[in-house]
Amino acid sequence: MSTAIFLVHPERPDALALALDTAEWLTARGDTARILQFTAPNRVSEADDERDLGDVDLAGSTVAVSMGGDGTFLRVVRLAWTDDVPVLGVNFGRVGYLPDLVPDQVRVALTRVFEGKAVIESRCALEVEIVDRSRADALSTQLALNEIVLEKTEFGHTVRLATSIDDEHVFTYSADGVIIATPTGSTAYNLSAGGPILSPALRAMVVTPVAPHLSLDRSLVLTDTQRVTVTIAADRAAALVIDGQEIGRLNRGSTVTCRVPERPVRVVRNEPHGFGALLRFRLLADREQ
Repeated sequence: MSTAIFLVHPERPDALALALDTAEWLTARGDTARILQFTAPNRVSEADDERDLGDVDLAGSTVAVSMGGDGTFLRVVRLAWTDDVPVLGVNFGRVGYLPDLVPDQVRVALTRVFEGKAVIESRCALEVEIVDRSRADALSTQLALNEIVLEKTEFGHTVRLATSIDDEHVFTYSADGVIIATPTGSTAYNLSAGGPILSPALRAMVVTPVAPHLSLDRSLVLTDTQRVTVTIAADRAAALVIDGQEIGRLNRGSTVTCRVPERPVRVVRNEPHGFGALLRFRLLADREQ
C-alpha cells in the first residue's frame, strides 16, 4: 500500500478540489491519502487540526504532492526533505518553474511513482545555519533549494558582508547584497545578477555579489565539500531571504553559514528533460511574461 500526502495552496480552491478527487481515487485503489492545506508559510491544517510545519511527520510516505506554484513547492520541499520523501509538483501558479506537472497529469504521475517507474531527480540543496548576535547568539538551521540572499535594508546604502570559505576570509563585499545559490537556483536571482548557470545535476553552490561597490563583481563556484560563511561586518543590518521568504534582519556580527548536505532533495519529474530543454524553458518563460 502506498501513501500520498497532498499539500495545498490556501487560496486555490481548484487545487483543493483536485486533491480531494485524487484522494478518493487513491482510496478506491487501496492506497492511502492525506490532505494538508497551508494556512500560513509555516503552518498547515488537516481537517480541523492546525499545526506548525515542523510538527508534520511524513516518514513512511511514498510521495509528497505540492498543489500550487513555486512558493508552495519550496515549502513542501523543506518539509519532505527531513524524511527523505520525493516531491511531485502540480502547477497551479502562473508559470511554475519548479512544479512541472499540469493538473490532468496527476493520476498518471502517481501511478508511475507507486509502480517504481517514475523519474526521480536528486537536487542539491543548502543547509543554512544562522547565528543572530542580537538575540543572545540565537541559532537556527534551515534548508534552501534555490538560494539564500543577504541584502541591504536601507535605500541608497550598501551593506558590508565579510565572506569566508572554509573559515578563510576571502572578500568583504560592499554591495546591495550577496546571493548563495544552488544549481537549481542558479537560473533565478543569481542569473539576474550576472551569475553563471549551473547544471541542476551538479552538487555545487555559487556565490554572487549584487551590485558590488569597488570590489570583485564575479561569481565564485564552489564544490559541495566547501562551506561559506557571511558575516554582517558593519552597523547597517542585512535582510536574510531564503527561497524568497524573508527570515528576518541580522545585525553586526551575525553570521550565515551555507553547506551542501549529503541528503539531496528528491523531485519527481513527469518526463526526463535534458539540460538544454530545461534552459530553453526557463529563459523563454521569462521572456514571455
